[in-house]
Amino acid sequence: MTYMILLLRHFLVLCPLLALALLCAAVSAQADDGSGLKTSVALDLVGSFNSTKQSTANDRFDVREAEFLLYGPIDHLFDGMLNVAAHNEGGVSLFEVHEAYIGSSKLIPRSRFRLGQFFLGIGRLNRFHRHDWPFISAPKEHLEFFGFEAAIDTGVEYSYLTPLPFFLELTAGVTNGWAYGHVHDAGQRPRAPTHYGRATTYVDLPANGGAQTSLNYLSRTSAQGDAMTLVGADLTAKWREAGVLNFLLQTEAWQRTIKPLIGSSERSFGVYVFPQFAIAEQTQLGLLVDYFTVLTLKNIVGSPIANAENRLVPTLTYRTSEFVTLRLAYDWSIAKQANLADRKNQVIQMQATVNLGAHPSHDF
Repeated sequence: MTYMILLLRHFLVLCPLLALALLCAAVSAQADDGSGLKTSVALDLVGSFNSTKQSTANDRFDVREAEFLLYGPIDHLFDGMLNVAAHNEGGVSLFEVHEAYIGSSKLIPRSRFRLGQFFLGIGRLNRFHRHDWPFISAPKEHLEFFGFEAAIDTGVEYSYLTPLPFFLELTAGVTNGWAYGHVHDAGQRPRAPTHYGRATTYVDLPANGGAQTSLNYLSRTSAQGDAMTLVGADLTAKWREAGVLNFLLQTEAWQRTIKPLIGSSERSFGVYVFPQFAIAEQTQLGLLVDYFTVLTLKNIVGSPIANAENRLVPTLTYRTSEFVTLRLAYDWSIAKQANLADRKNQVIQMQATVNLGAHPSHDF
């Protein structure tokens, strides 16, 4: 009987993997028929290890995420995307749909839109999967304001390229807002759905450089009447030479205000800066500088409490090609709060990301 139970357990584990393998084979065969359908598989392998006793590392190497992507034209007007991923949360692997939408850049002049489930199109990091980030783990402000990877919801997003003599794209979106962030429950009907906007511009810089800058806004009111507002700005600047990224500067700053139905408002602020230099054709060295504070933290008599979390993460990146990236980082952080002992954390991180197939390109 024990043998039969073990056999059944192995069968149940292997069934989804076999189904996924058969689906990949079927899709690959379909993609060869000239329809334009493309497939991509991304693996994100991450390990964290103690460097001192003051560490939250789990001393193991895990598959943080395995992503399967289908994308391509539906017909002469519409494109489609399906992105499903298995990711590790608290030691449990969860398999879920990340993105599933249709969209078009051909239906309306100077416009593009998408309808379905997607990563909300605001900020910099929130629009990308973790394996596409230039560092291993999220800054504190991103974790607090968007979730461990991104804020995901279902709705509609529309972008318009203005007919001005300089580049200016305006984006607006409205989504269900029943839940916010990266959650696994249906949530409750909100008093005001999630709505957001983004204004993006781009300028050429000397020496083969370019910079993209955006202003962002997001708001929603929960079923309990708590109103949340996010305002922020992001900047990404790149200098390339002969296809080599010589220098990258990426930064975001966000402030969140939560106004409950009863009680005082809470305001938090976070910012990160990540400069990265090429030290060889395939090797880059970057430094993530991260800062976060609760602006309205007070004691029982209403006096402000000074607090801040600072983080420094030097990161070494080695790319064998556009399909394989290896990273090594030293994550050092310290959290300070008046009248409390400092909380320090030091972790050694390793990452390997692998792309099987052509991954869709990003805007910048």
